[in-house]
Amino acid sequence: MKKQIFLVGLFLTILSFGFSASAQTGEVRTINAAQFKQLIWNYDRNPSVHLESRLPVLVDFFATWCPPCKRLSPLVDQLQREFKGKIIVYRVDVDKDPVLSQQMGIQAMPTLMFFNKQNTRYESVGFVDYQTLKQLAITKLLRR
Repeated sequence: MKKQIFLVGLFLTILSFGFSASAQTGEVRTINAAQFKQLIWNYDRNPSVHLESRLPVLVDFFATWCPPCKRLSPLVDQLQREFKGKIIVYRVDVDKDPVLSQQMGIQAMPTLMFFNKQNTRYESVGFVDYQTLKQLAITKLLRR
């Protein structure tokens, strides 16, 4: 039994390292509700925002059929590369994870959700240009 618990713990550690590695590589990963709870905020355990990550997080809630989402996607990728090691960026496909999208109150796409180290959540709805996206990241995620 102890060996099984150890192996599960080891697996989860390796898995979480793989996802936090996205902050180092500049790759934006698409995550699901279970990963959201593990990596960002377990809203079942903590009704108030409690960031699980060591870095501030930006989540891009998108749909594959959404033209503004398609235009925003490369800008989100660029932001992740520019702020590598300072923030972590994830994506959530609202069609593949409607329960998470509903839980987060997503009503339009794209929606960018910012989670800072002070456990505050901000959001921006609709397409934004790169300068606006960068300014949002700085003011909502990096300034105290």
